[in-house]
Amino acid sequence: MPDRSVEKAKPKPIVLANWGRRFLAWFVDYLIINIMLGYFGLEDIESRLVPSFLLPRFPAVDLSLWSPLSVLIFFLYWTFSEWYFGRSLGQLLLNIRLVDRAGRNASLKASATQSLGKSLLLPLDCLIGWVYRPCRELRQRLFNRLSNTIVIFVGSPDEVVRERDLAKEP
Repeated sequence: MPDRSVEKAKPKPIVLANWGRRFLAWFVDYLIINIMLGYFGLEDIESRLVPSFLLPRFPAVDLSLWSPLSVLIFFLYWTFSEWYFGRSLGQLLLNIRLVDRAGRNASLKASATQSLGKSLLLPLDCLIGWVYRPCRELRQRLFNRLSNTIVIFVGSPDEVVRERDLAKEP
């Protein structure tokens, strides 16, 4: 009689996504949302709703330096897509996802916390993540650290670098 013992499937190791893949995912999201905002005429709507002193512009060019309404839209987009689906469109295209430190889906609160840094303070958020050692070890931005989340590679990476108990995509 054949042995019918059941082998337990080994859990997939968590592989931290590299910064280049994360940046490309952010850039894809940025392009998609800005194309949609341009299509719906966000600047026209915003110029009617928001006082002009809150919409600083580049001198001699009709481009605003920042847009409170687009920051809000990016925040909502990343918060709900990464909470509900685990990833945004850019992350989906580049095979990465947001999870908590244990590898489970991020909570709404954690997703909102890390989205705040990504939509409003990204350069500072990344800089602190690259400089501050506890963030650097887990490839976290500051707001990933505050929300206790990590960004992982989904799939089978070609190569994995092991550091201590972590697997990282090179």
